Amino acid sequence: MAFSIYTQSKIAITWQNFIKDATLYFEKINLIANKENISQKDKKKVKIMLEILLDEYKLLKPSKLLPKELKIKADRLYLKAKEIYAKVFRN
Repeated sequence: MAFSIYTQSKIAITWQNFIKDATLYFEKINLIANKENISQKDKKKVKIMLEILLDEYKLLKPSKLLPKELKIKADRLYLKAKEIYAKVFRN
């Protein structure tokens, strides 16, 4: 039982880390988006940050014991990253 609790805690931490990373990346993306002139270098940074988030989300393991709010927040951030990536980088 202790191992199960430990495993579930590790899973929840990975979800929390995704949320933390996504929040930080979206802050950086907003700073870039609000610049008067966006350079190619800035565009590449945004693309990389979004790709990292999209890939990181796919590695998250599901858990029935995961707090519902945590999953909902992570899902929203993932969908936001997916939407921005699709609008800006897919032709």
